[in-house]
Amino acid sequence: MYDFDEMIRRNGLSTMKWEAEIQRTGYEDLLCFGTADMDFSSPEPVLQAVRQIADAGHLGYPYPPEAYYDSIRCWLERIGGWRVDVRKASSVNVGIYTAVWCVLDALTRPGDEVIIQTPVHFCFRQMLLDNDRVPVCNQLALRDGRYEMNFEALERCFTEKTRLFWLCNPHNPVGRAWTREELGRLGEICERHDVMILSDDVYCGLVYPGYRYTPMASLSKELSRRTITCYSPSKIYNTTGIKFSFVIAENPEILERYNRSLRKLDLTYGMNLFGIQTAIAAFDRCDGWVEALMEYIAGNHRYAEMTVRGRMPLAHITEADSTYFAWIDMKCLGFEEGEAEAYFEREAHILISPGEELGPGGEGFIRLNLACRRAVLSEGMERMARAWEKRIHSLKH
Repeated sequence: MYDFDEMIRRNGLSTMKWEAEIQRTGYEDLLCFGTADMDFSSPEPVLQAVRQIADAGHLGYPYPPEAYYDSIRCWLERIGGWRVDVRKASSVNVGIYTAVWCVLDALTRPGDEVIIQTPVHFCFRQMLLDNDRVPVCNQLALRDGRYEMNFEALERCFTEKTRLFWLCNPHNPVGRAWTREELGRLGEICERHDVMILSDDVYCGLVYPGYRYTPMASLSKELSRRTITCYSPSKIYNTTGIKFSFVIAENPEILERYNRSLRKLDLTYGMNLFGIQTAIAAFDRCDGWVEALMEYIAGNHRYAEMTVRGRMPLAHITEADSTYFAWIDMKCLGFEEGEAEAYFEREAHILISPGEELGPGGEGFIRLNLACRRAVLSEGMERMARAWEKRIHSLKH
């Protein structure tokens, strides 16, 4: 029913993931596994919503219909078992990290400490530094090929300056959808230290078959009162270019502080017209597409595992239960900081994301975007294996 092996026509496209990188490198045969976009077309109901807006012919300030709040409410209950009065507990923004900034502005001040769990998307640390907050890194523990939260080390991260814990759920890049037990223990620690929780759940719909997403705020009323959760259809339905996000905060005081920050940017009047309607279409009519997508991504992850195990035996790919990334330990290649990305680009004409950019624990790893056609992944893994063998040979001689 859904053909993820179909090649998307790139006529007229100009994307950061592909066209910008091909222009930068000059390699017409470059394969891009970096930027966190999918290579697949967005689901048809989302595309229909865009066409309907254009056909209506009016692109002025929109007012969200009741269907918007209903679609989010039903979606959160379906995927996470969380019942929320969305009309009372939600607010909007123009993107995930703009929403994150409003949360930081609302709940912290310059000089405050914010705990993050690394390796994690580079924006976490970069946003904190650029806005004069202090990132405190609690490195995730890699045990038997699978990542876990390091609760013992976490306890030592809290000081009198700690104001916020910034959670990534599911976690980019290691591909963990945290369990109720893990989140419950984390929540208990944050409650004990009286620290608020910012939860970035932009990948929440992208879980492998047999796994489930759990929202932190769904665990208890107490945790919900100290949590604000950021959502967007962007990663799940491949709509990053629409720039639309929303937050859920059941604590009215936190929500008001967030909205006060929105007013500083004059973002409280109107919303993204395409964001509203594509969110409704995505949340109401695309469950089957997402289910098929994640079966395909899981197959891509198995293919990458097979290739690493068979062709690159000194490298290791970590277990994953969510997102569309492969997180691969390449420390055996002995690269210094910044060398892995340049090496694979030069020798294999493939683009990867280097792990050291993602903070402590990322050194020697690479992140590979698996949201691509199997044929593209096959060619990319073949090129990677040949470059890996060349590097290993050079190290031996």
